[in-house]
Amino acid sequence: MKRAISLFLLVGMLASMLAACGGGGQAQPTATPQPATQATTAPAPTAAPQPTTAAPAQVIKIATQGPLSGGQAALGTGMKNAAELAVKQLSGPLAELGFRVELAPFDDQAKPEVGSANAKNIVSDADILCVVGHLNSGVALAALPDYKNARLAMVSPANTNPNITEGGYEVAFRVVGRDDVQGSVAEKFAREELKIKSVYIIHDTTAYGQGVAEFFRKAAEANGIQVLGFEGTEEKSDFSAILTPILAANPDLIFFGGIYDQAGPFFRQARDRGITAQFMGPDGLDSEELAKLAGDAVDKMYYTSVAAPVSQFPDAAKYAADYKAAYGEDAPPFSAQAYDATGICLTAIANAAKAAGGKPTREQVLNEIKKLSAYKGITGTYTFNEKGDPTVATYFVLQVNAADWNSNRLVSRLEIAPPGAETAGGTTGGGTTEFDLAALAAQLSAVAGKLGTIKIATQGPLSGGQAALGTGMKNAVELAIEEINSQLSALGVKFEVVPFDDQAKPEVGSANAKNIVSDADILCVVGHLNSGVALAALPDYKNARLAMVSPANTNPNITEGGYEVAFRVVGRDDVQGSVAEKFAREELKIKSVYIIHDTTAYGQGVAEFFRKAAEANGIQVLGFEGTEEKSDFSAILTPILAANPDLIFFGGIYDQAGPFFRQARDRGITAQFMGPDGLDSEELAKLAGDAVDKMYYTSVAAPVSQFPKAAKYAADYQAAYGEGAPPFSAQAYDAANICAAGILSAAITAGGKPTRAQVLEAIRNLPPFPGITGTFKFNAKGDPTVATYFVLQVNAADWNQNKLISRLEIAPPQ
Repeated sequence: MKRAISLFLLVGMLASMLAACGGGGQAQPTATPQPATQATTAPAPTAAPQPTTAAPAQVIKIATQGPLSGGQAALGTGMKNAAELAVKQLSGPLAELGFRVELAPFDDQAKPEVGSANAKNIVSDADILCVVGHLNSGVALAALPDYKNARLAMVSPANTNPNITEGGYEVAFRVVGRDDVQGSVAEKFAREELKIKSVYIIHDTTAYGQGVAEFFRKAAEANGIQVLGFEGTEEKSDFSAILTPILAANPDLIFFGGIYDQAGPFFRQARDRGITAQFMGPDGLDSEELAKLAGDAVDKMYYTSVAAPVSQFPDAAKYAADYKAAYGEDAPPFSAQAYDATGICLTAIANAAKAAGGKPTREQVLNEIKKLSAYKGITGTYTFNEKGDPTVATYFVLQVNAADWNSNRLVSRLEIAPPGAETAGGTTGGGTTEFDLAALAAQLSAVAGKLGTIKIATQGPLSGGQAALGTGMKNAVELAIEEINSQLSALGVKFEVVPFDDQAKPEVGSANAKNIVSDADILCVVGHLNSGVALAALPDYKNARLAMVSPANTNPNITEGGYEVAFRVVGRDDVQGSVAEKFAREELKIKSVYIIHDTTAYGQGVAEFFRKAAEANGIQVLGFEGTEEKSDFSAILTPILAANPDLIFFGGIYDQAGPFFRQARDRGITAQFMGPDGLDSEELAKLAGDAVDKMYYTSVAAPVSQFPKAAKYAADYQAAYGEGAPPFSAQAYDAANICAAGILSAAITAGGKPTRAQVLEAIRNLPPFPGITGTFKFNAKGDPTVATYFVLQVNAADWNQNKLISRLEIAPPQ
């Protein structure tokens, strides 16, 4: 049965269509194409061999379209330059096949009518087999009908309007995200982080600018932000007429949907008029020209981007140096994406040429791009869905440093699948499925009498040093089940919680698992806290086909180990370890690290991932040691003191880490401290005191305060248990509700009490489930399709005041 079953709203993705621009006009190429001299199918350039045949090389061309003149030339020229570099460095495979690759750059002047005219010239040149462009979505939408008619593939490094891939053109691909997502990302940041209550929205009337503004508006209105105005303008110099009503409205925020050349004067004049609202906009503002035009008016403003500075892409370091050497200036945003778009064109053309045994047709090149899988670029690894969107796109929130654009601060980096990528149960990218509790009750009424006792087991440490987190998880499940029972009491449906204390010991967890599976009424397990304990219990759950939904287990083997019954609502340590290493390297600027772990599957696992990333990125790993010691760390601290690392990374749990960190400071060790979410408990500060003040840690859970939808849960927890809800408890609440939704869904399908196998299948097929910590849809392995990772800084005096440094949403490794 495909119907969405839960006790909450089942959330789908936003999708909306905007009108495309069109027109006529004419323009000619503005630069002489350059022959290729270097190549490779991978981003790292290698010298291209010369054709072995004496026959003249056949010419293959790649066209570019973007603004090479006018106010937006800074970005358009960067894209053209990047394509030139790619042709020089990446066309070796085509040279081996006897082809010479030339670039044919066209100046579309950021005007739809010029882009359309250029497109007609492009398709008339039979040697052009791929197009890299455009900067502006409106220009691309004007050109795409010609590309479509000619079956000529366009790979865009910058076009974000949904209609690029939703408009039925069949030839359009992009290596960036979409404005329906970008608009929602911006609105969520404005609402949750900037705490804005009202907004005035301005746009430039283009398909891009108006489009992203519409998506921002739609999300704002849906989430209770007051939209005081929504206006479009083509004005470029004097904004008096539009600023007067904004001044009178006094909004908390002005959102500008458009490009930097118009936004810069607008923002400057807004400040000059005394408007104090915060400013925000999308990636069309991402150019140092914005700061040149607006000055201090844009200092510390926020903007979203699908591109971000080249420095945000570690694999683009060589490209950035090559660009600087070739063009005497830093590579601008979207240029690295243009390099990747050109590489995709070159790879597809080479694949098509090999298959064809000669010069391929445009149709053959188009088909090769569609088939391209996991192209490793300098800005990401790209596979396209059937529409031409990347299967996962990256979205950034950045803060402007007006004095030095290259020092703009990265606030968050999110990796999000395109709308409609995870559809199920009738939910599509075009709308939202809402659960109807009355409808559920009507369906359950026919089977309620057959259900009998329904039990959900919990496993976690309820005694010992880690009981603070384990008890929080158990309490959360009890709260969830009490609410479910209250909602369904009229039907006579009743769930029962069966808690087990695994003592954070694998052997105890395994013994508990045998008792759990022997009780036929237990249809789902919420647990564990410790990955090593879960891995010890999972063979028994697997044999019994008993689903486990974990609120805390992060070891990759939970879902990669072939157990088939494991799900989790949190991220994984292969990602968490990399997030921690990247923060330590880029933000803390550490050059050396000493890594300690607790020898468990969790602690050693995340430490291994941190080490692997550190070694790959040039951090000196001075030591990597495991210890089960809990009280006297003298033996392990002596070599650390001698090594004098910049950082100590501790992979483990707070009850062991607290004494370790305290003793490290007592021994005079001055290194910074860092660790994963096993440290996320106020007990750490009680055990370590000031030794951990201002240290950083990563988490897949974070304080409950970081989840706006968990406010009622937090209040209910405090009222029920007399203390604040600890980390992982809100995730346990969600895990319990997912178990219940799976059980009830399976019961309706089965016409009575379901088997464990039926519950397992129902959980696997649940549509996106809206919990209080996120909306969850599981992939085939049991990982959430997108997980949240946090970096936080400790306030040892008040754990509830720990500072959120960054929040990242990342898809699981494929």
